[in-house]
Amino acid sequence: MLARMLGLLTLLPVLLGVLQCPAMLDPAVEPALACFVDQTPGCPSDRDHCVGIHLHLVVGPNGPVQTPEWVAQELEHAFVLFEPAALGFQIVAVDSVEPAFMQIATREQRDAIGRPRFTRGVIHVFVVDRLDDVDVPGEQIRGVHWRQRSNTDKRWVILSKIGSKVVLGHELGHFFGLPHSRYDASVMNKAPRERPAWDQRVFVRQELAIVEAERDAMLASGMLVTRARRG
Repeated sequence: MLARMLGLLTLLPVLLGVLQCPAMLDPAVEPALACFVDQTPGCPSDRDHCVGIHLHLVVGPNGPVQTPEWVAQELEHAFVLFEPAALGFQIVAVDSVEPAFMQIATREQRDAIGRPRFTRGVIHVFVVDRLDDVDVPGEQIRGVHWRQRSNTDKRWVILSKIGSKVVLGHELGHFFGLPHSRYDASVMNKAPRERPAWDQRVFVRQELAIVEAERDAMLASGMLVTRARRG
């Protein structure tokens, strides 16, 4: 009896998640994770292009590694960055990833988390507990845009739960063709400096031209598909 009670206590955070995130009609949304759609913003109404994000969350004994509020902040800042490119994003599917991927420490793990889950038409975003720098052992990073090494046409974004609100926007910049930058005002410039603050950095004009060209190419090829905005 005691073992059964302890087991129920272990599952309690997940069960509470189910109660807080009621089931949705969309079969791509797991009932326990529906709040990651319900409680995150849809594409702003002023965007010409609305792109879907398939969110994959590592779920452990205590539930998802991050909250809908955290995801909402990441999206809202991405809206600001991509407004000049008329791009918006919204969560269109969400599912759980097994605890084996709680920590992503190697290139092989970066491949493995996305390989069986990749599909065309959406941007795949994974949220994990810890994301290691594969070039500097022991160091953590906040996010990465990763191309599957055996087929670089397949790619996804991996975010660590420690990421600030600018990380998704920065990694989406890579997704839309941007390298790291030397422009002082750019969010793609990682060089240490105090001004402008991270949340005030943008895509500069030269970078926006690349984003727009990549956007159009991916929409034309079916790599991304324009979505209807959620009400």
